[in-house]
Amino acid sequence: MTIVRIIFGQTAIMFLIMLVGFLCFRVGLVDESGSQQISNIVIYISNPALLLNSFIGNLKVSQMIDGLYALIILTVMMLATIAVAKLIFRKPEQMLIRFALIFANLGFIGLPLSKAVLGTGSIFYMSIFVGVSNFSLWTYGIYMVSGDRRTIQLKRLAVNPAILALIFGLLFALTGVKLPSVLGTAVSDLADMNLPLVMIAMGCYLAQGDVRSALKSKALYQAVGARLIIAPLIVLAILQFIPNQFMMVKEVILLGQATPVAALMAIFSNTFHKNSLFSTTVVGLTTLCSLVTIPLFMGLAQWLWHL
Repeated sequence: MTIVRIIFGQTAIMFLIMLVGFLCFRVGLVDESGSQQISNIVIYISNPALLLNSFIGNLKVSQMIDGLYALIILTVMMLATIAVAKLIFRKPEQMLIRFALIFANLGFIGLPLSKAVLGTGSIFYMSIFVGVSNFSLWTYGIYMVSGDRRTIQLKRLAVNPAILALIFGLLFALTGVKLPSVLGTAVSDLADMNLPLVMIAMGCYLAQGDVRSALKSKALYQAVGARLIIAPLIVLAILQFIPNQFMMVKEVILLGQATPVAALMAIFSNTFHKNSLFSTTVVGLTTLCSLVTIPLFMGLAQWLWHL
């Protein structure tokens, strides 16, 4: 159960850093504009740097085969999650709950947590997860929130920082091209900034939500339960059929699916005027609660997979 102890320790660190972000917002060191700017640094700089840094070097053939296998599993998982979301939360007013069930916070939380818990080698598989998720978010996800097919923005994928980092990273890995020492160190240092910045931003998001009022909402608990309980259970059931020779792939996929709701839920809701306060609170509360549920699900998986 070593991995569970590592996750408990890492999530405790994440909670403390998130608390710093929460307090910074509440005492006025950071305002809404500042928290958005921190998020922008994560999206456009530190997160892509983390992705790129994980690919600098040669990919093994076995990793590429496992990566293809991961892509197949992720596609099945995404379709299964969408089907379950539509089955359980059918009403139009439950649209944001369906969104919470389907889309995880892989870029903000999944990548840095995967690196911290499973090691740098796991980032390759998590980046595939990020690619599948980003494609789904900017097509099906944005359509869900807007209700308008015209909002599907495939062109946004072409300039998505995570996708670009994934493409360039794969090129570096496949060709064996290495960055100059100074540039490589700069990319590595930027990648190391990712986790602290992410958790400070999440703390700011949590501080902005009217948690006291939102706690009275039944829909909030449904959204939190959908994201942190139903979603991991779906993928855990699927992964039971995957051989343990793909253990790293299994751990990465479960870890990613156990993360909080995608932060884009709040951004899409604000853009299309679909209860942005509720979405922001869901983002913040699932982030807070995931510090408990992630270790629990990873511990359950370790027990099931080693019976």
